[in-house]
Amino acid sequence: MLVKLKRLAEGWFESSARSLLKAGLTPNMATIIGLALAAASAYLYFRGAESFTLTILASILLLASGFFDAVDGVMARVSGGGTKIGSLLDSVLDRYGDALVIFGITLGYIEVELLGLPMGFWGLAALFGSILVSYVRAKGESLGLTTAGIGFAERPERILLVAASGFFLRPDIGILIIAFLANLTAIQRFLYLLRNI
Repeated sequence: MLVKLKRLAEGWFESSARSLLKAGLTPNMATIIGLALAAASAYLYFRGAESFTLTILASILLLASGFFDAVDGVMARVSGGGTKIGSLLDSVLDRYGDALVIFGITLGYIEVELLGLPMGFWGLAALFGSILVSYVRAKGESLGLTTAGIGFAERPERILLVAASGFFLRPDIGILIIAFLANLTAIQRFLYLLRNI
């Protein structure tokens, strides 16, 4: 869903990318900034389980991380095309960012039970689903097929879900939703690849 919206907002992202390049940032620096913001967000979610201010700030930082995640690829294209190292860095650091945020929220809300199951269960389920969404996409690309736009919970959607739930002071609910939707997305992509190989 957000991949389609991202295409509509491409002009804005391109303008932002050019501004960041003029400011001296490289695409790889933007990727690293995105990870740093995700790590800071994860820490604040962990520390802010009972703090309105920290939870809201964590959500703002997570959205900023998502912005840099969206704009680093545009920066690479605008500056003449990405590199293999940049692509590798982006993929790996995005997974670390996902994991850190999920861990931060899970640990911060570790005593919470949702739907009769402990938060640790939902955190692991969200982590597995998030990793599998990316893995199935990568495997599809290695087979010459793309799964971009397939499924309900690609990375931009997951970031927005967690941030939105954080603004309502319940990022644990965001993790619960991601646990369902990310695994559903991974299954959707897997079935799509099976049909199209």
